[in-house]
Amino acid sequence: MKLLIIHTRVLLGFRGHSKAAFCYNRAVKSLWVLLFSAITLSASAQLMLEDTTTNEPFFKAKKFNSRAYVGVDAGVGQVYKGKAGMNIGFSLNWVINHKFVVSARYQTPTTQINVQPTVVPYYSNPVYLKHHFAGLAFSYIFFEKKMFSLQPELCAGWASAKFEWPKDLYQRRDWGAVIPAVYGIYNATPYFRLGAGLSYKAVFGPQLFGLKAMDLSGVSGLIFFRVGTF
Repeated sequence: MKLLIIHTRVLLGFRGHSKAAFCYNRAVKSLWVLLFSAITLSASAQLMLEDTTTNEPFFKAKKFNSRAYVGVDAGVGQVYKGKAGMNIGFSLNWVINHKFVVSARYQTPTTQINVQPTVVPYYSNPVYLKHHFAGLAFSYIFFEKKMFSLQPELCAGWASAKFEWPKDLYQRRDWGAVIPAVYGIYNATPYFRLGAGLSYKAVFGPQLFGLKAMDLSGVSGLIFFRVGTF
């Protein structure tokens, strides 16, 4: 390297005296430029490589666990103007991280509901109501790793009322309903749960032949079992 510098200085001193020296000087300068460019590019590539290795994916899930179970419940509660009756319900449930639950629920009374005194008081024969509820529920499980858990829930959806009057003609009304509930759960096994709960169904909407939505509102107690993964 020192020899190359000495040659360069000597040739620069005799630039005007030798055409060959001038060409040689230009070649040496070009060599230095190429060498400097190569070093610069190498350093830049190394820096870019080091920077990209520290980057992480834009979406990175730290913790996500997905489970599912089915549930069946049966209860006793206010089904019509405070009168007691039986209910049965079914649910499909998605559990996220063992705590958050999204549920699709269906519920219907199993007790015959005679609404004749309300809708057609002058009629002598009974008029039985068919009532259904379907909705989407969100809940949270407390103490999910303990033997007993607590699960408050809020469900909202569609409620229907239908009865036959006059003969062979159905009268129907679609209403909205909200059901807050709380469940106590016994975590019997990793794949089976059972427990009891308390709920209140609030139905709202216009009347149907004198039948009010609030007539189907009321408190219910229930027992249930669940099968699946939790």
